Amino acid sequence: MQLTQAPAPGARALIRDEEWIIQSADQCNLGGWQLSCIGVSETVRNRHALFLSQLEEVTLIDPAKTELVNDDSPTFIAARLFIEARLRQSALQSEAVVLGHHGVMDALPFQLAPAHTVLQQLRPRLLIADTVGLGKTLEAGILTTELMRRGKARRILVVTTKSMMRQFQQEFWNRFTIPLTRLDSAGIQRIRRDIPANHNPFSYYDRTIISVDTLKRDSEYRHYLESAWWDLIIIDEAHNVSFKGNRTQSNRLADLLAQRSDALILLTATPHNGRKESFASLMRMLDPTVLPPGADYTRGDVEHLFVRRFKKDVREQMKQDFPEREVFRLSCSASPAENLAFDALAELKLASDGTSAREGAMLFRTVLEKALFSSPAACVQTLKERLRKLESKVPSHPDLPILRDLQSLVQAISPDNFSKFKHLIQRLKSDPHWRWDGNDPSDRLVIFTERVETLKFLQRELPRAIGLEDDTVAILHGQLPDQQIQETVEDFGKTHSSLRLLIASDVASEGLNLHYQAHRLIHFDISWSLMVFQQRNGRVDRYGQTRTPKIAYLLTEPRNERIRGDLRYLEILIDKDEQAAKNIGDPSAFMGLYDEELETAEVAKAIEGNSTAEAFAALLAGNDIDPFEALWGSVDEVQDTTSTEPVAPDCAPTAELPSLFHDSYCYARDALRWLSHQAPREHRPVQADDIHRTLSFQPSRDLAQVLGRDLADEMWPNDNSFSLSADKKVVETAIKHARDTNAWAQVHYLWPLHPIAQWLDYKLMALFRRQSAPLIRVSQGLAKDEAVVLVLAQAPNRRGQAVLAEWVGVKVGPTGQIHGVLTLNEVLQRTGLSNDTGHTLTNDGQALNSHTLQQALPEVIQAAQAHIKPIKHAFEADCRARLDRELGKLKTLQDKHLHQLELDFRQGIAQVNAARRRQKESATIDLFNNYQQWIRDTLQLDDRVQFTVVAGLMA
Repeated sequence: MQLTQAPAPGARALIRDEEWIIQSADQCNLGGWQLSCIGVSETVRNRHALFLSQLEEVTLIDPAKTELVNDDSPTFIAARLFIEARLRQSALQSEAVVLGHHGVMDALPFQLAPAHTVLQQLRPRLLIADTVGLGKTLEAGILTTELMRRGKARRILVVTTKSMMRQFQQEFWNRFTIPLTRLDSAGIQRIRRDIPANHNPFSYYDRTIISVDTLKRDSEYRHYLESAWWDLIIIDEAHNVSFKGNRTQSNRLADLLAQRSDALILLTATPHNGRKESFASLMRMLDPTVLPPGADYTRGDVEHLFVRRFKKDVREQMKQDFPEREVFRLSCSASPAENLAFDALAELKLASDGTSAREGAMLFRTVLEKALFSSPAACVQTLKERLRKLESKVPSHPDLPILRDLQSLVQAISPDNFSKFKHLIQRLKSDPHWRWDGNDPSDRLVIFTERVETLKFLQRELPRAIGLEDDTVAILHGQLPDQQIQETVEDFGKTHSSLRLLIASDVASEGLNLHYQAHRLIHFDISWSLMVFQQRNGRVDRYGQTRTPKIAYLLTEPRNERIRGDLRYLEILIDKDEQAAKNIGDPSAFMGLYDEELETAEVAKAIEGNSTAEAFAALLAGNDIDPFEALWGSVDEVQDTTSTEPVAPDCAPTAELPSLFHDSYCYARDALRWLSHQAPREHRPVQADDIHRTLSFQPSRDLAQVLGRDLADEMWPNDNSFSLSADKKVVETAIKHARDTNAWAQVHYLWPLHPIAQWLDYKLMALFRRQSAPLIRVSQGLAKDEAVVLVLAQAPNRRGQAVLAEWVGVKVGPTGQIHGVLTLNEVLQRTGLSNDTGHTLTNDGQALNSHTLQQALPEVIQAAQAHIKPIKHAFEADCRARLDRELGKLKTLQDKHLHQLELDFRQGIAQVNAARRRQKESATIDLFNNYQQWIRDTLQLDDRVQFTVVAGLMA
């Protein structure tokens, strides 16, 4: 049968007179398909190859000519493994979550909702905008596993911040066995050493993770990005790449990436800055047809492209997994030395009180106050920088004596006179809530400060004051190399690490998991941004925290009334953060600015203005509305969300897939044992622990080659012996143990997506020789001399994706007549093939007489065709109806785009406008033509269904 249509994954084909299993078929721009194949016949066995159907003679094997061969293995284990492998690699159309919820986590219902949303989409594209700490990385992992199971995520690219790379990579590997090759500074050097200089690293590795900083810094990557294509791209902390009024390099890179994949997932807890155009930029990355540039839009236009939940929305689901935080305000009176400095600061009058000519810049007196609220060290550094600038420009500047006097007062505040520092030590030594033993390895302490000078002061003085050795303290700030940041976070999470105290700037407030060992967090200085509050607290107050998070805010109360009044503004911010945590969920809603720098400037403006702290509090009180709803209408039209009425939790349907084995452990155990029995020189024996459902073995040569390409170096076990467990508790224990050793678990999760399980599937699909299928004797479910032929029918779309798969059992009578068709579940249950029937097959070694059944195969295929025909017609009818709907939507959207262009070019020079308008219209038409063609190729099936005879069952 000559190739005239896209072959379905799993089909067998003859290419260059060798037999291959087709893994995937990708449409080529110049016509035909690029076939990714694994060799089956002896010469090419286990080899991976790519073929272009336009250049090769590709012949799909005729199912009616399949040879039925006796299986002489005990309990027909070879045949059962062969069928199971086919089941695991056959196409899947279900919109239910079938795999992701079985990852190494206690998945909560709301965490499955993004996956379900994506599975209902024609083109998987979604913004996951859940608040800090709800598990967006896990939600992305669940979603990715579902796409992988459906053959829609073979090539994956993850883009995140440099501090998050290793953590993200570990979460995907430990919990979902999705291997990502890390392209950090060390990874890039390794790649440049291992591959040719002109080779695209994104083509060499199918699954990679890279930081947006690296993409920005290394100009050659743009060329590589433009010539690579992925099935799925995930952009973490996506707020960093949104449009904020100007086109940043990060924004341009994200726009480019959005065009280089079918599926795109954006992750961020802060999806907008209060401006509709900023949020619209993320929506256009997901779907450039949905919103005309510059046009207004409503929530209804884009709500299918995002999910956003707060802790209050899912509180009932998370009672056991997300304990309510306890908040403490640790206030102390300023020391005499501090009061002298605060008094001088309150009376400070400068000739030039601006830090720059920029409008709205914080007055220098406010800058100094903010620094002194942090620490004397931070204030001294600020003064030194100011003095140096003035001395270099105007040596006789009138501000110099005043600033030098203030510098002397601040420098006089020794550690013993630094009241906030002394108060912290006292609390850590004697407060029942905050008493902290730095020698206790099970309890860690996190201290946040925004000033690096304060961080260095604490690093130097705090260990000495509470009796800690230098190696028990670590720091994190943005000037550190990415490798050091990642290693520090890993060490802090180890039970037996010497680290006890982590002092961090706000570089550690975005995304990092600090909750494994720590549940106590101290704000040594109070940020002037509510967004920073949320990010800092989310490091320990997050999903998976097993102890009650304790959050403390350190405050110094000076005697000066003016400074005390300014401090009141910071206390109001603390109040609002706690109110947000209990009610609306997003503290940035109170200011309505959605930008850390703008929030800081707003607090400074309030302090510097004539309004009182009470007026500032009243202003924020009027803004306690859902910030997302504020995007769609005026404040008067937005519903107040301070109600404590619970929001109905998101949920998603789940389903279990049919199997011949009890679980992945039994399947992999029996498969590895059988391979070792068949080829003991090639496959070493496997050690099986049935109690803990764990397998240990060394990989064969061909498996080692596959894993060498798929797994990053750090994922390999230390002794080259792999341990895989289907028991999530065993894997969780290994993950926890890894935090104390090398930070990579030595026991991997055994489930269908592990690269070894994937390798097993294709290995077992080649157990029987070319164009043959096994025969199995069953003792139940069939009449005497009756048989069932198990047939897999698959229909690909015009993009080569198998979008319809149907398993049928064709019943054949003693004389070869067709007696009807059974479903897969009916075959498994009736014949005892299913894992839950309690029936064990017995193989007495006697050959089955398959002559009549062999002769009936053409009629079997005809019966399967007749059975699948109405199913395919009904499926095609649904696809046509959906195609009409999708094309209708695109036509409406295209009209909106063209109408917006008409509005945009109403004014101006007619000749110039006409040329620009034609250019814009042409680009718009091309955009929609491409989308229309993509939808047609996706929803239109090829005419013929591909049939595979998988096995014969005889009584």
